[in-house]
Amino acid sequence: MPFSDPHQLSLETVIAASPMLGHRLEDRTRIRDAQDTKLQKLWRDASTIPLRNASQQMDFVVAPLDVLVSREGAGPVFHIIELNGTGIGGVSNMPSEAIAAVTESLREVAANLAEPEKVLLLAVSGKECEKNPRLNKLMHEKLIFAQALAEGLRESLDDSQIVTLDGLGSGNQHYRPGAATVVVGYIKELLEACKVDSDHKIWLHGRQVVGAVNDRFCLNLLSKHLGKIDLAEFTPINGTFLAGGDKGLAYSLLDEYLTCQPQTCFPERVRHTHVHSREELINTVLQWQRLGRRTVIKPHGTGIGHGIEFFLNPHESTADVVARIDHSIELTEAYYGVTGGTFPYTLCEFVDSDVISSPGHRLDGHKYELRIVVYREGLSLRACPSIAKVASQRYAPQNLQRDGLINNITHTSVTTTADGADFMLPLCNRKTLQTLDLGIDQIAQLCCVATQYVRFAIECIGQMDQRLEAMRHGSNIEMPQSVLRRMTVAQTA
Repeated sequence: MPFSDPHQLSLETVIAASPMLGHRLEDRTRIRDAQDTKLQKLWRDASTIPLRNASQQMDFVVAPLDVLVSREGAGPVFHIIELNGTGIGGVSNMPSEAIAAVTESLREVAANLAEPEKVLLLAVSGKECEKNPRLNKLMHEKLIFAQALAEGLRESLDDSQIVTLDGLGSGNQHYRPGAATVVVGYIKELLEACKVDSDHKIWLHGRQVVGAVNDRFCLNLLSKHLGKIDLAEFTPINGTFLAGGDKGLAYSLLDEYLTCQPQTCFPERVRHTHVHSREELINTVLQWQRLGRRTVIKPHGTGIGHGIEFFLNPHESTADVVARIDHSIELTEAYYGVTGGTFPYTLCEFVDSDVISSPGHRLDGHKYELRIVVYREGLSLRACPSIAKVASQRYAPQNLQRDGLINNITHTSVTTTADGADFMLPLCNRKTLQTLDLGIDQIAQLCCVATQYVRFAIECIGQMDQRLEAMRHGSNIEMPQSVLRRMTVAQTA
């Protein structure tokens, strides 16, 4: 049965996760309480579309899209810059109805994967830097997900449990005989602890891992063991995890979707490319600089803005460009334990996005982006506008600072003493719409495109093996024209 209140955790869940707690958590109640449920339901209903067929029901749970807004004509232009996935942070920003739908989908998927003495992983972002490990301030949100998974396992089996990776490693927690288990742990530590055997199965402390929640973790796990994991034995929860963890793949899918279904409120395409080596990265940035393009580089499979660099000065010296690229590579290598950095990198053109223009507002002059959460409810996809994520520094074109260009809430909470909620605005809120100069119909149109784009990504899940193979051999892959034609017919049907 669906949860009546997804914010209530059982005593057993809190006890199970206690080895991972012990630091201050952030309360997003004030953001959630400011969401207008009437607006949320209006946009939910406007954006609802069916999955193509019932077989796709277990392929997708949730994707929080990040969207820049630019002002290039009569109205706003929306730019989807990330697909993201089940590692969503800030789920507690949303109205309870939307959270309940997400947890119900997790419960359904877990019930479908339930087997005695098998393991589902719930991977949590944080602890990237060994010298100064970041503890996740939204751990309570992960416990909501853990409880949903355990409930799903228990629906199919007599017994399920929740434990932590720390608890298993220290011996303070143990697998219970016969029980299916949800293991909660930090991404980097789970990557180190998971082992792959000669039969291409994944094992954690003596039990087989059959699925995992967190798109970026799944992407990094398969990248670490390229060609060695049998996807018939391991299910990433979402099937769209490649695009959820890699920004370049999300851009490629968006281009393919817009080829099939052009949208008046979106650009014709996203100019981007994948590069697979330091030399190729340097040469491409310098080439784009010579062409007058302002460039952003984004590494593969990272979080909270790690490794993202902006090359906006056409007169920046080659030496400085190379130094900043090397800094990005070295940082991702150190934080994510990937020798040589987290390639492939994605290069894309800088979008000169909107700033809040509201004199007297505490965030006046700051850049922002929108978060639109697409989730599955039964056999339908729906969208919930969640928040506007605002940069921590005021945008100053004559004195560009990285913190004035990045709208990442976790990055802000790490680099400042403020709560993440201090740099966000509830998006299902008429005052926020007025502050951002966005209309109800414009957000409705954005939500409709968001669900259609995610459905397109779900349609492409069957091509993921090809994309993994392309990643393995350091090449790009384009959607076959036969698939594009089929998608065009399906989108207009």
